[in-house]
Amino acid sequence: MPGRITRRSLLVSALLLGQLVCFLAALLWFGAWLERGLGEVVRDRVLSASHQMAVQIVHMIELMDIDEATPGTPGWERMQKLIEDTKLPTGGYLCVVRGDDGRVLCHPEFRSRPELAQTTIDDILRSEIGPGEAGVFGRGIAPHWARLSDDSYVLSSISIPKLNARMLVHQPEAPMRLAVLAFNERVRAIGTVVVVAVVVISALVTLVIIRRYESRLSQINRGLEAQVAQRSAALLRSRDAVIFGLAKLAESRDGETGEHLERISKYTEILAREVSMMQTPGGDERWVQTLASTAVLHDIGKVGVPDAVLRKPSSLTPEERKIIEKHPFIGGDTLMEIKRRWGEDPFLSIASQVCFGHHERWDGTGYPFGLKGENIPMAARIVALADVYDALTSERAYKDAVPHSRAKQMITDASGTQFDPMVVQAFVEVEPQFEDIAQQITVPVDDPGPGLPA
Repeated sequence: MPGRITRRSLLVSALLLGQLVCFLAALLWFGAWLERGLGEVVRDRVLSASHQMAVQIVHMIELMDIDEATPGTPGWERMQKLIEDTKLPTGGYLCVVRGDDGRVLCHPEFRSRPELAQTTIDDILRSEIGPGEAGVFGRGIAPHWARLSDDSYVLSSISIPKLNARMLVHQPEAPMRLAVLAFNERVRAIGTVVVVAVVVISALVTLVIIRRYESRLSQINRGLEAQVAQRSAALLRSRDAVIFGLAKLAESRDGETGEHLERISKYTEILAREVSMMQTPGGDERWVQTLASTAVLHDIGKVGVPDAVLRKPSSLTPEERKIIEKHPFIGGDTLMEIKRRWGEDPFLSIASQVCFGHHERWDGTGYPFGLKGENIPMAARIVALADVYDALTSERAYKDAVPHSRAKQMITDASGTQFDPMVVQAFVEVEPQFEDIAQQITVPVDDPGPGLPA
């Protein structure tokens, strides 16, 4: 028996040591990847997103049948309004220049700087990068990007043949670099916690497996099929638990609680089931359950928002508001990157839709993309209403909880502006269940942001 115990101890020690070495190596590799790879990925994703948005704006201009680009004309006014309303990630902007001489036709600041009508795009870029400096094409950047000497990026051109014009994108580097650094730090912290947790769990699992193998090998063989089924269910529960934990990590940075996430998940499940029944006879229960599980990730992008902004006790400045409004893009883009590496997955698809779109509004005045109507994914429309209801009916440091009847009235009043009318109709059908959940799971939280949440 002592010899057997000694052999088992050596085996366990060797396995644990091997696991520890592997995880330490993985942690070192993860840190190196953050420094070299993830920053480039985030930057390229921002540039690509700006490029795709510019292409969409060009398509919109073509669909608007604008055939006159002279400043002051009705066609120009529509195009200028479109340019002014377009918000690009990390402070970028669009402008339209004439194809033959590069003269500026549309620019976000055209109304406040009428002298832009007498300048060319070269004059603008020269003034932005400083006299005597010249732009160069950066290495490692997609071919359609020119990198200037101030490290900003300018899209070479997107042709608008009908107007003999070109669409250009200017993307400053400084705010993009800050976003990348903030994102890297949050991911590094989460990665470290995950690695430590995996090491501990792996050690415990190793001990359990060895003991069960020695004492109950025959029972394991006889019950193999049943255990496989149980393990599959356990993995799904573990996945949901890890997701909830990561979401709670993000929420806790601005004072939210796990009860908030539980309520969001329950509200979303009830509302999604009603919407699904309205759309399809019998509904789609798998979609409902997937959306209920992913709803807790709606604000995971807050890990990329600096604490100075996220936890600021006073009102936010316009610049700080722009920073915090980036969290849907940060969370959604992160999930899309995971999806790209993992492959097509319904869970990640719905989760990214929720992250990107839960602050969009039915009338197109939301953020980060200003999507309107049915262009907003249904999953995001449902979570948006659930999130607002929870914010209204939960106690905050600056206010008491709004009664259910008042919250219902505020949501129905916002039908057709902030919320999809069909989702509001579904909410009215199930609102007694919302009230029950709000009363059952009530814990005060500290989440700044008075009024009807956006």
